[in-house]
Amino acid sequence: KVGIIPLGCSKNRVDTEIMLGYLQERGYQIVNRPEKADVLIVNTCGFIGPAKEESIEAILEMANYKKTGNCKVLLVTGCLSERYRDDMFKELPEVDGFLGVNNYREIGNVIEETLNGKRVTCFDLPNDNIIVSERRVLTTPSYTAYIKIAEGGDNCCTYCIIPKIRGPYYSRPMESILEEASDLANKGV
Repeated sequence: KVGIIPLGCSKNRVDTEIMLGYLQERGYQIVNRPEKADVLIVNTCGFIGPAKEESIEAILEMANYKKTGNCKVLLVTGCLSERYRDDMFKELPEVDGFLGVNNYREIGNVIEETLNGKRVTCFDLPNDNIIVSERRVLTTPSYTAYIKIAEGGDNCCTYCIIPKIRGPYYSRPMESILEEASDLANKGV
């Protein structure tokens, strides 16, 4: 049983939905109550100070379920994990695994490794997170969904960390966007 705590922007929501899709494909049961989960995943935000604080608080709160709930494995994914990968690995020993923003297709493998007692990091794979909705498990109301049309950024402004977290800007092909929109519309969105 897996529970995911999504934090941050709508791109993180889509990433969470993609992870849920990969997990369902591997046969994991998704639960909404952290105390019932064997595996907890916190999909973090690392953009601004308050979001970073919220992410750390959520990680520490979920770590308590290793003592008071069913949790055997705690994973951290998302922008905070990507941005502070080395620091978080050192400073958060209660976390069993860390994944970067380009590595969600590996979520099942990371879970298996951590359930076998390994502490795992998974970063720097080629980005394939902009995919069609058939793999996603929507977490929005049934009539609405987000569609990711682009990722990353090329303007390395001093106030914006997005290019360092999400990589250079790239856009999905129009055909892929239209295919996802059509698929979502067929599902009632």
